[in-house]
Amino acid sequence: MDQPKLNDIDDSDDGPPPALPSHIKMGLSVDSYEPKTMPTDEFRLLPRKQQKRIMKQELWDRRADEFKEKQRQKNRDNRRRLRARIREGETPSRRKPEEQTRNPQRIVIDMDFDDKMDDREIKSICAQVQRCYAANRQAPQCVDLHVTRLHGRCRQRFDSALSQHVGWAPEHIQFSDCEYIDMFPAADLVYLTADSPNTIETLDDSKVYVIGGLVDKNRYPRLTLEKAERQGIQHAQLPIGQYVQMATRKIITVNQVFEIMLSFIDVGDWNSAFLDVIPARKLEQAD
Repeated sequence: MDQPKLNDIDDSDDGPPPALPSHIKMGLSVDSYEPKTMPTDEFRLLPRKQQKRIMKQELWDRRADEFKEKQRQKNRDNRRRLRARIREGETPSRRKPEEQTRNPQRIVIDMDFDDKMDDREIKSICAQVQRCYAANRQAPQCVDLHVTRLHGRCRQRFDSALSQHVGWAPEHIQFSDCEYIDMFPAADLVYLTADSPNTIETLDDSKVYVIGGLVDKNRYPRLTLEKAERQGIQHAQLPIGQYVQMATRKIITVNQVFEIMLSFIDVGDWNSAFLDVIPARKLEQAD
């Protein structure tokens, strides 16, 4: 299997990952755990979800250095193998350029919600943008992807932990601190939001589809819809309900929305696009 290019390797070690590494999870038991940061009696009175959170955080704190060093060594090994292949005359890539065609579709990730997220959610949304870039590079048909209104902590995150983004291929992603409303004609813009009463049946390559760059966990219902209404632009939602039944509210991550659109562009079928991208745990049943 081809290794990623040098710029695709994230060396950042500025905090724990979203989920605990599998080797730390092994053997965990809340009932028998003895906390180090608080009395055991108080720990037992907490809700079970909070007990698990405290337990996992303590275990992470104990083994963080070990885990990070393993990750750094893995990255070093990957880079060493990649350089050796380059010296031998190989041009490693995930997909040969001639296998990918360019689709005229324009898609925007609107990063205008920096103040609506905590630090962990900032890391998450930036990682989702990174996955969108990777998906666009690997798609059979790549699209014109723009990240707009990049500012605040998200900008700081990209300038530090994700500083390699300056070398990302501009044909696969472009960053701007401007608003999309200042970059494209308002009549061409369609904000994709699950709160919209409108549903799109297909993708129109004359339109610019906007995805809200937000991790909100349902804290801000109608936020993106109200923004679209204030700006006087069109809004709609993907036809999820017509093809699959979600186990929860129709909220999926930014990179999943983007990947669904890429899949639909490739196969022209919403059902396949949804089932290919949405995790099974979020689905009740599929038509």
